[in-house]
Amino acid sequence: MFLALSLSTLMVISDVGGAVLLGTNVPANSGNTSHQQINCIMQQTQQPYKLLPMPWRRAKQEVKMGRIDGYFTAIPNDEMNDYAKLSAPLFLENWYWFWHPRHSGPDSGGKVRYGAILGSHQADWFNSQNYKLEVEVSDIAQLVQLLAIGRIDAVLADLEEFTHTASRLKLPADQFEQRFFRYVPLGVYFSQLRLQQKPGFMRHFNAAVHLCASAPFALAQSEQQQILTLLLSNVQQLARSNTLLEAVQQHNLAATTLAEIRRQDTLWQQQLLQGQNDGSLAYKLLESKASALLRNWQANYSGLVTEVILMDNQGANVAISEITTDYWQGDETPFLSVFGQQSDYFIDVVEYDQSTRRFQVKLSVPVADAQGSHSGALSIGIDVERALSAND
Repeated sequence: MFLALSLSTLMVISDVGGAVLLGTNVPANSGNTSHQQINCIMQQTQQPYKLLPMPWRRAKQEVKMGRIDGYFTAIPNDEMNDYAKLSAPLFLENWYWFWHPRHSGPDSGGKVRYGAILGSHQADWFNSQNYKLEVEVSDIAQLVQLLAIGRIDAVLADLEEFTHTASRLKLPADQFEQRFFRYVPLGVYFSQLRLQQKPGFMRHFNAAVHLCASAPFALAQSEQQQILTLLLSNVQQLARSNTLLEAVQQHNLAATTLAEIRRQDTLWQQQLLQGQNDGSLAYKLLESKASALLRNWQANYSGLVTEVILMDNQGANVAISEITTDYWQGDETPFLSVFGQQSDYFIDVVEYDQSTRRFQVKLSVPVADAQGSHSGALSIGIDVERALSAND
């Protein structure tokens, strides 16, 4: 499903009530989830809008020509970066390669017959990479069936959609080989001209996207297990480090009240916004012995680990490998899901960093004292695409 947003219309629409025109190739009365989300976003931003039928490929060209102000749902496209900027994801797709065991898989060096759904994001990706498509079909069920009977050799598809379809068709799960390819954020490409004329528009739109998200994006069980196999034992070993245990113990002995922690959290955020470096709470904490240990530990993973945070028994920062946006983590799931709980670990939902276009999950473990009682928590950020591709 694709939509288009008209910049030229936005510039003159003030004469007819200030409504934003949204183009879509999905009927307005279809009950489509994306329509519901757009309605929520526009309500949150108090922006009137109207829907207008428009094929997404036409909308993409219209953005380039400067005649409309954006289109969605859109996948990241280097070609568009000179003309538009991608919003926060409305949805995330989890793309996997699927192939039959009789074949050696995609990019195996021999001839591979690829298939895709006509007009899909995957078909567009194949075309952009100059892959020849053997067939283009109308739905995922046809694609799975063609793969099963050997009419095609490999496909790219969303993991959940493919596995659900295969199950519905009563095809055994071990009939297909699979390999993680990439996460794909589907958002709105807003024209650079639109964003220059409306400073702050993207920030408000992205905030509303998160408020209107239908559901968090969780890792599949097989993906969680792959991450645990790769990192859990090393993270638990780090949590038992004497340097970290002593730092947490000293923090807890200070018995700082929650009110004081919240005051420090406010000051922490204010100093970051003001660009304060030397002397700020965050930079002082970075200089500690425990923070140096976390920083060195993270460096050993060459980008796989994106951050490490050590917290006390109230969720306040004890040590950090990178500057964090908050000082107090006590109201967030990485802390709440392991501290004082029976779980040995917790893996959070996937988060998307718009500035780096990187997907991250957080793996958290409790920090225990000599008697086994929880004294704090340790959380690491993981570049999930690197983790899932680690065995490729």
